[in-house]
Amino acid sequence: MILKEFGLEGKVAIVTGASRGIGRAIALTLAEAGADIVAAARTEADLQMVTRDIRQMGRRSLIAVTDVTKMEQVENMAAKTIAEFGKIDILVNNAGHDSESPVVVTGKERSGLVPTMKMKYAGDMTEENWRSVIDTHVSGMFRCCKAVAPQMIKQKSGKIINVSSMIGVIDGSNDTHYAASKAAIDQMTRALALELAPYKINVNCIAPGSYLTAIRYLSRPHLVPEQVDLLLEKSLGNIPLGRHGELRELGFLAVYLASPASDYMTGQIVRLDGGWTAK
Repeated sequence: MILKEFGLEGKVAIVTGASRGIGRAIALTLAEAGADIVAAARTEADLQMVTRDIRQMGRRSLIAVTDVTKMEQVENMAAKTIAEFGKIDILVNNAGHDSESPVVVTGKERSGLVPTMKMKYAGDMTEENWRSVIDTHVSGMFRCCKAVAPQMIKQKSGKIINVSSMIGVIDGSNDTHYAASKAAIDQMTRALALELAPYKINVNCIAPGSYLTAIRYLSRPHLVPEQVDLLLEKSLGNIPLGRHGELRELGFLAVYLASPASDYMTGQIVRLDGGWTAK
């Protein structure tokens, strides 16, 4: 029997980027632990699939079609949640995307995961590429926190969980915008934790390592399938535990950070990476 301090019964959680990958896994695991879920993302059809699975668990679920780069849509997400549930207990800032490319194409690009594999890129990182990643990850997290924090302050309670990446502290070559955004999220987590601590709001961060998600591996347009397979195989050499992570394992950590069991924990970045960054 699970300790009651890890239960989320009666809690309401907003999860951004909930339509697939890490966000979907976290949303489903939080629901399994007892929370009602507001699933937010840009694509309604994918969100319908997530909410269907959540409702089959006997939990309530609300769709909030939201682009986190638009403040009005983020504010509507928060308002819709309060109107439906009357509170917001948990916010998971997970929305993100990647468009891997070097700042300047020199012909000597390489992957930080597989130094011997030459990569071909369509061109330099554009200012549009840079702005899109920074606006989604960094400014998007800011918008969500700004929209949700007033309700949590009113309640004098809340859990904010940001999703970063090990790329914020290791080799992020040819992915400068992504690496910079994740490093920023780490520091924003610490700063916001201090700001909101007087209101009994905990702010922590999950920094995943290597997981089989589309954003990091399966949708790299400059890789053919054989290169993806090699990339995954070679990356195992960097993981002391010798395997890629399971998305559900990120959900377990999110449950802990969302639950009363973590009430004395704030401002922390937890690197769930199989030991990669411990080396």
